[in-house]
Amino acid sequence: MPFDSKQWQRVKYRGGYLIGIKQHKDDTRRFMFEVNIKTIRRRMFAVIDAKGAERYILAMDKYATFKADIRSGYFITGATFGEMFARMLAVKDITQKWRKMQESTYRNHIAPYLGDMNLQDIRPHHIDAVKAKANGNAPATIKGIIAIVKATHRQAQEEKIIKTLPLEPRHDVKVIASQQKTIVTDATGKFKAVHDAIVMEFIHDPTIKGVFLFGLNGRRKAEVLRMRWEHIDFNTMQYIIPSEHSKIKTNFSFSLTCEIADTLQKIKGKRRGLIFKNPNTGKEYSNIQSQIERVRKVSGWDGFTFHTMRNLLTSMLHSQGVSASYMSSQLGHTNPNTVLQYLSMERVQPIIETVVNAVIHGSKGEIITAQ
Repeated sequence: MPFDSKQWQRVKYRGGYLIGIKQHKDDTRRFMFEVNIKTIRRRMFAVIDAKGAERYILAMDKYATFKADIRSGYFITGATFGEMFARMLAVKDITQKWRKMQESTYRNHIAPYLGDMNLQDIRPHHIDAVKAKANGNAPATIKGIIAIVKATHRQAQEEKIIKTLPLEPRHDVKVIASQQKTIVTDATGKFKAVHDAIVMEFIHDPTIKGVFLFGLNGRRKAEVLRMRWEHIDFNTMQYIIPSEHSKIKTNFSFSLTCEIADTLQKIKGKRRGLIFKNPNTGKEYSNIQSQIERVRKVSGWDGFTFHTMRNLLTSMLHSQGVSASYMSSQLGHTNPNTVLQYLSMERVQPIIETVVNAVIHGSKGEIITAQ
């Protein structure tokens, strides 16, 4: 609402009027402080619950602190969260790839709620709302969102736009390994339900169907969305995740399942550059949350996220008796044991497809267990 000066009145205390302090006519707990120093004019509002003379003494203390802060350089300029986020990125020494990831996280998870807010108006409950809206994403994603909120506010604090951070201990996010890699109950049933939901929901959209089928075969979302046609070999039925697209900075080769190959063949357009292009922009998808919600709804699994498909695949293979070494290979892990066995494991990738097909189609295949 626009500021209405008629709602405020001067404060009389001990026979005189207090300079720079006004009180709300209808709610006497509310005070407005105005500081004018040369060309600088700043206003602040406060609620003081004390009664009698103590209320006015506290008001004078708050006004004195506010005025001292203005003299020290605080609050001279203002900025929205979005403006400060851009300034924060400008001064950080980060790679272009990491910058784009930060911008994508801000655009999808923070801008709709804090982007246009003045930093001086942001309170802890606003950050609570951002965190609540992010629930359902992977814990690491939520941690990244809060990290951007913190970094942006710290930049504002350094520039003396705000004096204190509106952050509480409850805003901290700790990513525990068990949160990321859990054994899913009824993994076989959930795996089939998710697969069927993907096939049904995106039957006329081979692009999105391909994205989710790759995820269901253990690929990370960032790896999938950056896939290029030159990394797919339909002759050998293999595909490559190059080191520059991999979280672990290592080249990996995987078996291309028949179902994914058939889906890719149905994608229209020239087979060069990005495979999964956003039809509206012709560029890489920056957000597939709406499609994730559709799979969640159709599959009936409320805990479904893109990342949980890796957990789901692992849990399903484990329940079917597949050895840990094969599962590690399929997920593209690089612990010491996996690295030593990587070349031999690459030759047994079709074993994974056999198990996956057995679950999807109800057929029986030979299960390879740990020796």
